[in-house]
Amino acid sequence: MSTRLIRYIEGESLVHRLDPRAKLTFIFFMVFSLTLASQILSIIPLLAISLVFYSSAKLPWSKTKATWKFILVIIVILSLLNYLTIVLLYSEGPILERLASPNAVRKALMPVLKLLSLALVTATLVFTTPPNLYAPALGQMGFPYRAAYVIQLALRYVPEFMAEMGRTLEAQMARGFRPRGGRNPLARILSVVPLVVPVTVSATLSIYDIADSMELRGFGEERCHTWYRELKLSKWDKLLLVLSYSLGAIYILLFMI
Repeated sequence: MSTRLIRYIEGESLVHRLDPRAKLTFIFFMVFSLTLASQILSIIPLLAISLVFYSSAKLPWSKTKATWKFILVIIVILSLLNYLTIVLLYSEGPILERLASPNAVRKALMPVLKLLSLALVTATLVFTTPPNLYAPALGQMGFPYRAAYVIQLALRYVPEFMAEMGRTLEAQMARGFRPRGGRNPLARILSVVPLVVPVTVSATLSIYDIADSMELRGFGEERCHTWYRELKLSKWDKLLLVLSYSLGAIYILLFMI
């Protein structure tokens, strides 16, 4: 399951060759700009930038479709809940008029565009960045090396959890368990909810094993830490950094001043 949803996909695109620090900075300013954007017209340019960034990675659809099916289901569910909340709690009048109200539709559409933009850039980061580069990138950006490793291990925990979920599901299916729901992805997700507790316990025990092995190697004893992988910025990385800072400055000028 982890290999289907969350993984690094090897490639030779420009985005693959970008420094992780440049990509992390770009995503930070994208999230910052999306947070400030309060109108659909101000979100559309960010969505276009996200699409260009994702398409530049040249990721094969056959290797990413499972991820996008999952992401789109989550976006649709959250958007419907947001739309119903706006209509039922923050609108007045007959229910049909409230459902078709342009104001309600506009307010419900904005989170969809924001979530889709965010999903595009974060998925591109995950698909194009080797997992072992997150800690060096964060450390060389000025993060304490212990915090950098904590973040990398947290990112590692998600695929580990999903891999354990896959192994547990296969073991239960060998004993006769069959997920219900047919082709309905939400029903299939709900059918495996009882497996969450044992999987969480098993994945947590593996985290303790990692913590013990790091402690045995003296992790955290020294304040200073050198990095085996020394990252260097290329001209494309510098260009992406300039664009990122410019994007943040533009949205600060538009919505904060």
